[in-house]
Amino acid sequence: MQHVNPRDLDLAFVAADVPRFSDLIERLSEADDLNATRKRDLISGLRRIATALNRNPEDVPCDTRWLQPRLAKISPAALRLSVKAWQNVTSDARGAMAWAGLVERRCNHRDDLSPEWRALWEEVLARKERTISSSVCRFMHFLNHAGIMPEEVCEEHAIAYQDALSLNEISRSPQTAYITAINGWNQASRTIPGWPQITLTRPSRIRKIQPPAEDLPPSFIASLDGFTEILQTPDPFAENGQKAPLSAATVKQYRTQLLRFTGELTASGVELAQIDDLKVLTNPDMAERGLRHMLAKNGGQTRKGIFETAALLRNLGKKLGVCPEVQARLADLATRLAPKKTGGMTAKNRSRLRVLQDDRQQQALLHLPERLAKRALQNSRGVRNALLLGDALAIAILLTCPIRIKNLAGIHLDHNLHRPDKGRAYLSFLEEETKTGLPIEFELPADTLRMLDQYLARRSPEICPGGARWLFSRRDGTGPTGSSELAGRITRRIRSEIGLEMNVHLFRHFAVMLWLDANPGSYEAARRLLGHSEVSHTINMYSGLEGQASIRAFSDLVTKKQKGRQ
Repeated sequence: MQHVNPRDLDLAFVAADVPRFSDLIERLSEADDLNATRKRDLISGLRRIATALNRNPEDVPCDTRWLQPRLAKISPAALRLSVKAWQNVTSDARGAMAWAGLVERRCNHRDDLSPEWRALWEEVLARKERTISSSVCRFMHFLNHAGIMPEEVCEEHAIAYQDALSLNEISRSPQTAYITAINGWNQASRTIPGWPQITLTRPSRIRKIQPPAEDLPPSFIASLDGFTEILQTPDPFAENGQKAPLSAATVKQYRTQLLRFTGELTASGVELAQIDDLKVLTNPDMAERGLRHMLAKNGGQTRKGIFETAALLRNLGKKLGVCPEVQARLADLATRLAPKKTGGMTAKNRSRLRVLQDDRQQQALLHLPERLAKRALQNSRGVRNALLLGDALAIAILLTCPIRIKNLAGIHLDHNLHRPDKGRAYLSFLEEETKTGLPIEFELPADTLRMLDQYLARRSPEICPGGARWLFSRRDGTGPTGSSELAGRITRRIRSEIGLEMNVHLFRHFAVMLWLDANPGSYEAARRLLGHSEVSHTINMYSGLEGQASIRAFSDLVTKKQKGRQ
C-alpha cells in the first residue's frame, strides 16, 4: 500500500502549473522594472508569508483560494508582529503576485473614481464616517471599475464583488469583506444624503433544520407541550415519573432537539402530516430513518449531537410508556451511535494547554485583562472601548472564577453578584443554575472588582441602557448577551492580542493545570474549584496535568542525591 504524504494532500487541489512562491522570488530577483528597495520588500513579503505558514517557499502556491483560509487563521500576535506589520507583509506578498499578473492590481485612489462615485466618496470623507469608509471603499472601486453607476447597484453586483475577492484576495476572508461591504452600503443609504436608496440583502447562512411550528400538525404540538409540561412538573406517583423537575433550559433544549428531529425526518422524505403525535418519533423505524439521515450528513460517522438525539428518543420512549420491545430497539439504536469514549481532554485542548505551560505565555494571559482595561480607560468613551473593557472583565473573571460560559454570560447583578460590604464581592450560582446541580461561589479579587465597577460606569449608553441588570447585557437591555456571542468575542480578543488559540472552556482546564502544578494530586480541591459532582470525573479529565511539577520534583531529587555524594 502506497502512503500519501500529508503535505501532498494539502496541495491536492492546487493545479500543477500554479507557480510557487519560490518561482516568484526567482523572477523578482531578475526583474529590471523594480528598484532595489521595492524588489527587496516584495521578496521579503513572500518569504515571511512562507515562514508564517511553516513552509518553504517552494511549498507555497500562488493560489488565492489556497492562501485565504490559511492566512486568515494566522494571528500577528503569535508571530510577535503588530497588526500593521502583518498587513504590510501580506500587502507586499500580494503586491508580488500582482506584479506577476496573478491577481489584479488594486485601484483605490480617489482619482480612479468616476465623477458620480467620487462625489459619494467625498461625502463619506466629509462626514468622517470611518465605519462606512472602511467597509465600502473597495466595493465602490470595484463597482466603478465594472462600469456600474451608483443607482444601478443590486445584489448581483455584491455577489460578483465576493467572487472577485475570492480570486484576488490572499489573506482576508472574502465572505467577511462581502458582508462588511453590504452592511456599510446599507448604513450609507440610511445616513448619507444623496446616497442611492437601495438596500442590499444577502442569502442567510443559517440552515434551518426544524420546520416552523405552524407547519406541524396541531396534535403533534399538543403532545409535545404535554411532554414538556411533565418534565417541568413531574408526577412522582406516575409509573415512569421522575423525582425532580428539569430546569427550563434543559426542557427547552429537549424540545428543540425533538423539533429538529422532525426536520431530519421530513428531509429524509417523511410527510409532515405523518408526524401527528410525539409517539411517532419513538417508532423504531422512524427513529432509525431520521438517525440514518443525520449520519449521512456527517459522512457516515456518529458524533455527540447524533448520539444525544438517539438517547433522547430512547428516554422519550420510556417516558411515554411504549412497550418493552420498542424500548429495547430504541436503546439499541442509542448504543450503536455512542461515540468512542475518550479519556480526559481532547487532543486539541491538550495541545492548546501545552502552550500555556510556558511561563511567558502564562504571564501574557494572566496580565491581559489589566492591559486591555488600561487601554480602554485611557481612550475616550465609545462602543469600541466599552466592549474592550467588557472583554477585559470577562477574561479577568474567567481567570479567577473558572465558570462555564453559560454562567458567565448570564451573570445578573442582583441575583449572582453579592456585595456584603465595601470592598468585597461574591459571585454565586444556585443549584438550578449550574450544570451539575451543585451551588458554586467565588470571591472576586480586588482588581477584578475594581474593573467591574469601571465597566459598569462606562458601558451605558454605549452598549446597553443604564438600567440593564445583566453584567454582559444585550444592546436593548432585555436580557444577557448570548453565550456563543460572548465566547466568540473572548476567543477573538485573546487571539488578536497575544496570539493564543483559547476557547472559553479552556479557562477551566487552565485553572486546574495551575492548581495541580502547584499542588500535585490535589484532585478534591480541583473538583470543588470546577464544581464537579464526582472526584472521579476530575481525575479522569485531568490526570497527568501535574506531570510537569512531578518531573521537576524528581529532577530536583536526583540533583540533591548527586550533590550528597560529593
